[in-house]
Amino acid sequence: MVPAATRVAARRPFSVMMSLRTAARSFEAHPFQRLSLSQKPAKADWNNEVKRVGKQAVLFFPGIAMLLGWPMAAKRVFDGHI
Repeated sequence: MVPAATRVAARRPFSVMMSLRTAARSFEAHPFQRLSLSQKPAKADWNNEVKRVGKQAVLFFPGIAMLLGWPMAAKRVFDGHI
């Protein structure tokens, strides 16, 4: 071990209580994970989801076809004339 690292490790006192407190806090629910009692959950907006996925599919599938299909297209276009 590097001497500087051993000095830093030796300087920090190990406390069982601090370790237990840190472990207990890690199990505590975060405020953003708690369910809100003042608001009802919003309904799913499937219409906008379908629109969003449709817009992405219009670009995704032709793009993937070009990305994976360019070697076959090049073979037909150049036909060994390089």
